[in-house]
Amino acid sequence: MPVTKAYVIQLFIGTLYTLALAGMLIAALVSMPVIISPAMGQQLGVLPWDQNAPSDTTPLYWTLGVVLVCALGLFYRALMRVVAPAKAALKPGYHAVTLLYLLAMAYGLAATVTTAFTPHYRDCGIYSQKLNGGWRQYRGQQLRVELCGAGPAEQTRQDRIRLRIYGERGELRALRHFTVQWGRDFPTLLEYSSDHLSYFDASDEDDFTRLVAMPPTLGDWIHSRLPLLD
Repeated sequence: MPVTKAYVIQLFIGTLYTLALAGMLIAALVSMPVIISPAMGQQLGVLPWDQNAPSDTTPLYWTLGVVLVCALGLFYRALMRVVAPAKAALKPGYHAVTLLYLLAMAYGLAATVTTAFTPHYRDCGIYSQKLNGGWRQYRGQQLRVELCGAGPAEQTRQDRIRLRIYGERGELRALRHFTVQWGRDFPTLLEYSSDHLSYFDASDEDDFTRLVAMPPTLGDWIHSRLPLLD
């Protein structure tokens, strides 16, 4: 069988196997509420979509990441075995295509997993009023700052917040996610300066101040449309 044909077939089969593995991992996490108690799930960090789950789901995502990296590593090894008989002049091209494809797949899988377990943000009007959102004018532009929350966790009182900044025509200009801490002496209100707004992320108390340019930049516009960058 020609190397190119074998490579395409292996690429297709490997993609199916990797997607099947990712699907099984997501299905396993979705079934967690049925298998284990909510209290244990929150403690283990395996219910990231639950409003009462801990705000730090980093260990869970690291575990999923390691599993997917191992799967992609095996995928890469299988493809390299297929192209081993190819001419030496063609091998760099196969390597480059394979690496680009696997990078794109890794990003797509990571974005899918994080998006699937994003909490349900709600009560935007209440949160916007409570956290000092609303309409602001910068350099002659009308900008609407919208804040929505997932609801405070019962034990920690931490609340995951989605911050969106819209232009006067309703187009999304910037997107951020952060955590506020209710019931403690911790800043929660947004603060506005001449060229930026500040918000305070309780998930990192050592360096909790975050800035967003006002009006938002082109980079903010791009980040708001690419998963994992906000």
